[in-house]
Amino acid sequence: MPATKVTPLRRTLLRQLSNLRGPHVHRHTSFDVWALGITIVIGGQYFSWNAGLAAGTLSYGISVVLMGVAYLCLTLSMSEMTSMLPFAGGAYGLARCTLGYYVGFLMGCCEAIEYIMYVTCSVVQLGRMLTTRWPDLAKWQFGVWFVVYAVACGGLLVGGKLFWRWNAVLALTSIGVLLVYCVGSAGKVDLAANAGGGAHFVIGGAMSLMKYHPLASWFFVGIEALNTMSNEVHNPKVTIPRGQIACMLTLLVTGASVFVVTIGLPPGMPAVATELMPMNVGFVLLFGVSSSSAALFSVPATFATIQGFILAYANIVSALACSKLLPHGLQRSWRNCDAPVFAIAGGSALSFGLCFVDYYIVGLDGILFNVCMLFACIGYTSQCIGYIYLKKQCVSLSRGFHSPFGIPGAVVSMVVWVFTMVSIIGFQDDHENSLIVALAIVAALTLYYHCFAKYRQTFSEDERRVLFPVHVAILNAAPQTHRALRGQSTSERMVMNFNPSLKKLMFVPTTLHLSTIKSATTMQLHGSKLHEDASQPPEAAPAQECRVADRASSRETPPPRMVRAPTELDLHQSIRKT
Repeated sequence: MPATKVTPLRRTLLRQLSNLRGPHVHRHTSFDVWALGITIVIGGQYFSWNAGLAAGTLSYGISVVLMGVAYLCLTLSMSEMTSMLPFAGGAYGLARCTLGYYVGFLMGCCEAIEYIMYVTCSVVQLGRMLTTRWPDLAKWQFGVWFVVYAVACGGLLVGGKLFWRWNAVLALTSIGVLLVYCVGSAGKVDLAANAGGGAHFVIGGAMSLMKYHPLASWFFVGIEALNTMSNEVHNPKVTIPRGQIACMLTLLVTGASVFVVTIGLPPGMPAVATELMPMNVGFVLLFGVSSSSAALFSVPATFATIQGFILAYANIVSALACSKLLPHGLQRSWRNCDAPVFAIAGGSALSFGLCFVDYYIVGLDGILFNVCMLFACIGYTSQCIGYIYLKKQCVSLSRGFHSPFGIPGAVVSMVVWVFTMVSIIGFQDDHENSLIVALAIVAALTLYYHCFAKYRQTFSEDERRVLFPVHVAILNAAPQTHRALRGQSTSERMVMNFNPSLKKLMFVPTTLHLSTIKSATTMQLHGSKLHEDASQPPEAAPAQECRVADRASSRETPPPRMVRAPTELDLHQSIRKT
């Protein structure tokens, strides 16, 4: 009798339950992306933002409007980039190919640290919400945090259709509670009586506005994390831009509604600026419950924010690990679980440890938030610079979506991020502790990069597949003699200075063969000669002539040479020479 092979029960369950990236499990739509964006961001509209009202309703309202415009322009710009280059590494991928390997590494790490710290702040805040309702939990805060991390990470590891349905329930619940609050409380809003009048329009002048301006980001921060989901959803070039833009428009409406309703309810200004949960008053008036019970209405949205940010930093850490910029083991899954288990566990362990530091050190909440926003603004600025550069130099790359604001929108967004960085660095009453912590983290990352990561890094498969057309377009658009460097624009010189390895390669007169591009990526350069000859076999495709931008000489262009796609060996050679 032949032996019967018995599959272990645990492995069978893992195969059935754990498939976060499996395309055969769930057919993703723009609604899924919209719901994920809501779960990531919406918690920030439930708490913490109200502290900025200490600057006055008008002053803080201006900050909220500026942040809304900046995030809208950033979202539109990044949606255009995703429709062209759906890379799951977030700001790291775009910065690495346009600003250089070192800058790209810093951008990726800063973005991951930003999300890890946001999770820490949200978990501690959730613990305080539950303690408000059940005071006995104050002795077991660490247990509450552990349960929150376990449930959030468990949902991500299960993945598949179950995760996306669970995420949709969280999103609809969070939006539903917000709608009940805004619509139900609308009849009780009295701005004239509760908003403080002229005495509370501006409090403390420009100095106060600069101090509290960063807090307005709570309404929208995290919307950019949807760009890290390119490996999670089907057809990310279409699905992510649609869902991300719809989510941003939804957040603009909900944010404005929450702001107006909250300052219009009693007791109003200035008491609302010091509330732990500013929406409690509305729920107390609507349902007649106690303030401690009303705190439970904010729990679903806060938990949803935690789970969404965990997924975001896990994707970034996994992308960095795939390029060997972080320990390569962090990108691995565990047995039949396709989710980046070690990236999720590693990031969550670090965030969990920070919870103890945040809880027991008075005033650390503000420092963590300032460091988060400083790293966020640096990442946003790098994405705007990358967008402007690619918009000008890579016009031939196909885009499924075009930002209606284009380059001016990215410039406006970048101005707001620089303004926010100035407010964090120079106007916080923390004795520059936030800046010191941020610089210490950057110094540690720099030391790690130049001692270890610089000599181990490589191009991941995602980078070869998605970002190779950018390298092609940059090399084809770049001048091919040192003398031509005089005619470069400011943005070109900036990119060349940040990326010396690209500067070294750009002066080699080369032409990329169609077969090279097709072997490296499925994307094609529309509108170019390569795209026109796409139907010809590789050996029959004529080489495209390179134009030499040498104004000082009228000599004929030397015959072009063929160049292959960049490999890991090229990367190491360029690093050693620079």
